[in-house]
Amino acid sequence: MNSYKPLSHLLLILLTSTLCANIAGEALRIILVFVAGPDTIVERALLQYAAFSIGPHMFNLIILSFSFELALRFNLVTILGLFLGWYYYRYSY
Repeated sequence: MNSYKPLSHLLLILLTSTLCANIAGEALRIILVFVAGPDTIVERALLQYAAFSIGPHMFNLIILSFSFELALRFNLVTILGLFLGWYYYRYSY
């Protein structure tokens, strides 16, 4: 049984799983700092991240100005979340 899965579902699932993995990684970082203290080997191995950013961009509208920056932080937990999202997309529904 071959079912059609649109690309938009894949993008939505990957975005959601990445966001959830980042939240879980930051929660794990807080727990590790509370339990074991800062700068442990586990924190460095799992939660040390590579940051990519675009911006900041300023939009000046005479009366009002906006600042916009997009920053992504990838770590091992985020990669695991991407893999789980892809696995869910591939082998579900």
